[in-house]
Amino acid sequence: MNCLDPAPDTYRTFTHSLQFISIPTYLLVLISLIFIKSNVFTTYRIFLIWHLLENVSFELYAGWIVEPVLHAPYTLMRTSGILSKAGVGGLVQTLILCLGIQYNAVSISEMFWFRYKASIINYKERGYTYFLRFLVNATRFIAIFDVVFCTVTFDDGFRFQQKYKTDLLKLHPSDTFLTCDSVYIMVPFEDYVSAVFVISWILQSIVLFLSVFGISIFVKFNLPKSGSEATWKLQQHLMRSLIIQASIHAIMLGIPNMMFVYAFLFGYKNESIAYAAFFCLTTHGFASSLAMIIFTKPLRQYFLVLFKLKKPVASKTSIISVNKRASVF
Repeated sequence: MNCLDPAPDTYRTFTHSLQFISIPTYLLVLISLIFIKSNVFTTYRIFLIWHLLENVSFELYAGWIVEPVLHAPYTLMRTSGILSKAGVGGLVQTLILCLGIQYNAVSISEMFWFRYKASIINYKERGYTYFLRFLVNATRFIAIFDVVFCTVTFDDGFRFQQKYKTDLLKLHPSDTFLTCDSVYIMVPFEDYVSAVFVISWILQSIVLFLSVFGISIFVKFNLPKSGSEATWKLQQHLMRSLIIQASIHAIMLGIPNMMFVYAFLFGYKNESIAYAAFFCLTTHGFASSLAMIIFTKPLRQYFLVLFKLKKPVASKTSIISVNKRASVF
């Protein structure tokens, strides 16, 4: 077979067609975040820009540069995108894809951590802060550790991949796609490289869930009502917007991740469901960006004015943090 044979037409059509809408949306949001003028949106928009760039990079990478192809019931991925055409192996492409998911999780964690520090007065004196700081640092550590680990163990990982391909080909000689360099086989706990990577992937998911859920609940019940009413309402609004974005990630990123882990451990038979999971994984950033426009008030107002749907109104309210951190928003 041709190792560059693409994924099914249905998957490619849905994924690539959506990008005619998603890419302009990303660019529009990015430009708006860069040029928006708001005295209450100074620092927080940097985190939004970071997360937006992560989303668009991941969508382009998964949709065009990798372009995964599945072969049920094998727990493997054959890449058929730009990198495969350039001769880059499946191991490198898969590791970059997995690390991209992990660093997307880091950006979510950092946004929630920032909102926690911006929302809670004297947060350093709160005992709960130590627990949250541990979770955030754990997310950072796992992401950095995985980059170092993948780099140091690359040769061993490549050797294990060659062994798995050879063994499977002996059992199933008619499945010639197993000879492709663009194939990556996931055999968890059969070697130390895949074992460490799967464990760190699961730990990262658990830590992210605990930190996001913990910050959301704590801020909801401990948001200070001192200061102006406008400040308090804006804090509530920004936190609500972030929770909605995180919920989208939990559905479109978290559920596919759990499906992949399940498939790694127990196998799978239905390719259609697996491709649907990849579609959600690839396009989760677009859904998050739409939520950012709809539910982030400063950005929404900017778009309404930009498209002449609302007249610009000069803000009469000076929003200043009680603990004198004027740019915490």
